[in-house]
Amino acid sequence: MKPLAALVCANVMLAIAMTFSMQSAPLPMWPMVIAWAAFFHLGGMQHAPSALLAVLAHAVFGVLAGWLAALAILANPTALPGTVWVPLVVGAAVGLMSAASGWSRLAVLPVCVYGFAANWAFLDVPGRFDPAVLTALRADNVMIALPPALLIGGLFGWANVRLIARLSAPAATRTPTA
Repeated sequence: MKPLAALVCANVMLAIAMTFSMQSAPLPMWPMVIAWAAFFHLGGMQHAPSALLAVLAHAVFGVLAGWLAALAILANPTALPGTVWVPLVVGAAVGLMSAASGWSRLAVLPVCVYGFAANWAFLDVPGRFDPAVLTALRADNVMIALPPALLIGGLFGWANVRLIARLSAPAATRTPTA
């Protein structure tokens, strides 16, 4: 199969598989899609193992920054109104992620921001942006739900690379399966 056709087929098959399987799974699907895309952003076609580790490091760091920001926003130990406090906290979190990008393990700032954004999208569901939820060991806590979702999304990216390679390999070089 030609490379573009292999890419299209692999993407369609895995998108259907992810969407179908996530209808009954407790993990959020869209952070998985973010991690899948970030896997390719971080060089997954050439270096799948290191890309998977990089997705986890960057995106989970972004989720952590978002979680800490959420806790700070909810705590608001200042007399500042939310219209001032929230932008200051978000700015501080972005500053933290930006400063961390000086470290080689977190050098791809956009992927940290993807995790940060996934955090806020997850918290946008009613009942999740609550200190009791954010500090409990439960499935609707962003720090419990998102890291496994990001891992699974990264694994979908890895499966995508393998499936593209398999579909685009010449028939003579394919290993027969039992």
